[in-house]
Amino acid sequence: MNARLCMLLTGLFGAIAADAHGAEEWRTAHLRGECAPALADVRAAADANDAEALLQMSDWHFFGTCLEKDDAASARYALQAAQTGLARAQVVAGQINARGLGVERNDAEARRWFTLAAEAGDAEAMLLLARHIEAETGNPLSAELALAWANRAADKGYAPAYVHLASLYSGGGTQTDYEKAAQWLSRAIESGYKDNSVWVAYSWACLNLGRYDDVLQAAQRVPKTAPEFKAAQINIAHALVLNGQIGNARELYAANMALRGQAEFRRVLRDDFAELRRSGRAHPGMTRIEHLFLDAPPRK
Repeated sequence: MNARLCMLLTGLFGAIAADAHGAEEWRTAHLRGECAPALADVRAAADANDAEALLQMSDWHFFGTCLEKDDAASARYALQAAQTGLARAQVVAGQINARGLGVERNDAEARRWFTLAAEAGDAEAMLLLARHIEAETGNPLSAELALAWANRAADKGYAPAYVHLASLYSGGGTQTDYEKAAQWLSRAIESGYKDNSVWVAYSWACLNLGRYDDVLQAAQRVPKTAPEFKAAQINIAHALVLNGQIGNARELYAANMALRGQAEFRRVLRDDFAELRRSGRAHPGMTRIEHLFLDAPPRK
């Protein structure tokens, strides 16, 4: 399992336990070395078809804490919990089917569980359903339906939905609207959403809107140790070029090329400049930068 998926599932499974029935105590039992009494408690509740207990059994089997690692058993308990009607369990069931975690991947079942949870008012399910619908092909209504569900998740104050909506308006296609993208990203930032990619996305939206001071302020929030640092730095370089500071921009571009490698840097520079021109942000300095970094033959 890749690291990003593991992180996603840590948030998914680690957050399913509620305060009721001592579920928080169950969730942290392995950290305190108290698996045996917690397991006895949870098994009894799960045998009585308690949804929280079933989810905890799923959690323990998924992570191999208090119970042996067993994805099939984890899926079995999660699906049983979902059948009780608990929306959060239905979200987990949808993820299990969407990713084939302990069961065969089944997109139809994933959508069914996401829909049930979304219709019950779960904001995370609304966003997951929106993403699931977006991936459909052959349905002319997919884009509109997915957007409607994403907006419903945002209406409930679900910050990841703000970020998702911003991404829809930042794609460089017919739906592109950097003003809307910046507004959604501002809401995510104001809500306390902590992710360096949000600062990069916000700086990119501001860049395409000609708000160069905002570009610098946002991009400078990304630390050097973050994987997003190189994206933040090239956005700063773009802002300097568009503001006529060619010399300073040239230094940053050279540093960015060293970070990325020549092939990746040239591709990103070419794509970024094409989008900036499409947004009406052309500047004579861009041609000078292209001559320096794109027209010259790559060094061996």
